[in-house]
Amino acid sequence: MFDLVIKNGIIIDGTGTKGYVSDLGIKDSKIVKIALDLQADAKETIDARGHIISPGFIDIHGNSDWTLFINNKGESKIRQGVTTEVQGNCGFSAGPVIAARKNDLMSYLSNTVLLDEKTKENWNWESQADFMKCAIEKQGIPFNIAPLVGHGTLKVSVMGFEKREPTREELDEMLRLLRQELESGIFGLSSGLEYAPGLYTSKGELIELCKVVSEFDGVYSTHMRNEGRDVLESISESISVARQSQVSLLITHLKAAYRPNWGKSKEALQMIDEARNSGVLVDFDIYPYAAFGSGLIDLIPPWAKEQGAVKMAQQLKDADFRKRVVQDMKSEHGDWDNPLIGSSWKDMRIALLKSEKNQKYEGQNLAQVAEDMEVTPYDAIVNLLIEEEGGIKAIYFAMSEADVEAFMQHERAMLSSDGRAVAPYGELGRGAVHPRYYGTYPKILGHYVREKQILSLEEAIRKCTSLPAQKMQIQKRGQLKEGYYADICIFNKDTIIDTATFEDSHQYPQGIDYVIVNGEVVVENGKHTGSLPGKVLKR
Repeated sequence: MFDLVIKNGIIIDGTGTKGYVSDLGIKDSKIVKIALDLQADAKETIDARGHIISPGFIDIHGNSDWTLFINNKGESKIRQGVTTEVQGNCGFSAGPVIAARKNDLMSYLSNTVLLDEKTKENWNWESQADFMKCAIEKQGIPFNIAPLVGHGTLKVSVMGFEKREPTREELDEMLRLLRQELESGIFGLSSGLEYAPGLYTSKGELIELCKVVSEFDGVYSTHMRNEGRDVLESISESISVARQSQVSLLITHLKAAYRPNWGKSKEALQMIDEARNSGVLVDFDIYPYAAFGSGLIDLIPPWAKEQGAVKMAQQLKDADFRKRVVQDMKSEHGDWDNPLIGSSWKDMRIALLKSEKNQKYEGQNLAQVAEDMEVTPYDAIVNLLIEEEGGIKAIYFAMSEADVEAFMQHERAMLSSDGRAVAPYGELGRGAVHPRYYGTYPKILGHYVREKQILSLEEAIRKCTSLPAQKMQIQKRGQLKEGYYADICIFNKDTIIDTATFEDSHQYPQGIDYVIVNGEVVVENGKHTGSLPGKVLKR
């Protein structure tokens, strides 16, 4: 007897080959039979007639590690068909926490997560693996997690925000911590070279770390040093690190940010193709939006945030320090790709704030915030950063649609969200979050496949399933195949679409009827069942 049989659907198996009508039988968390007209008894049967049966989507760049410990139902991710998420991205991971440097780590993490004082006090994870096991998996999760460890977390935990090369002893300690994480099953290393202390990191340091990742056949996922003016130089550096360390490289959320750099997608893709042809294992992921999410701190010159976000917020209270910062924000620099040059205040929008006083600005652009404060936009930025201790999420409308589509269509492109699991209710229902949190995969399949037809349905599903599984070496997932785990999405190809917008982002998508993880139904008729069958995977 099967635990579950899915009948009469069109199976698109994740490999890129054409779909076909068949039934699918599941038992003990795995697909055990794919055949026409399965007659065996089953505890449960789903009639998928007229619907697509695909592998569940593998989000190769997600950030739900920062929200699942608040709400473990993973609502906005599981309802868009995500059954596995790669976490610990952009250099940020919850652990390891080294007691002597805990305050530095809390300052560093404020770039990506807003933690209250009680949570900070209890944030004592000995390793990223420890966090994943005790804070995430133990409470139950709706989808699987493939964790990375963050280079920034390792670096801050060993040497704080010091702007220098690590000593031999410090580098050895980073290597020891990294090796310990990899031995526990972590999938690789991520870096955030645009953020302090990542931006102080030499190529030599990255090569040494990536040699260890390569030993374990892991992945190095990099948020590059620059994604705008110097994006091509950053791609070159990333490829050089991979070439010299023999690591498998993932350039994450690849983009050509800010109007002066639009059109650089062609050169970027040529560089990646040439590197692959020469034997470098380089791939990239891309999300289907022309706006990115980051911290408002990105608008501050690098020298001003050398000691982290909290220290920067304190220093901004000094009139001379503030004056120098504002002067640099108004100027073009050779050593800093100033995001404000050539941008409009209307292109930068506040997404999420911690203090109740300032939450009225969530969803407003910087021109509106400045008007309400009756100050210049420069002063509005500084005022908010002081009051929020540097921790402000923002959305930047910075890319061209043509570049986004060019990246998406490339053979090696994997499609990701760079989003986190939230919900329209409770604590995670706050803020004007990026719509990718809710709509990434329905937008790909509804807008880009059905409406714009820039990708075939089979190819789009491959980019969301088997391709990321192969890159991360996630075993027996990403395809619909006998013997593989039953991670499955059932959707209507004619109605699937995102409904989340930048103006109203907390909206679930349409057209996804069932999501199944490890053989258990988590989404049924578009509703969360409450089932939590996800696992923290090991490499």
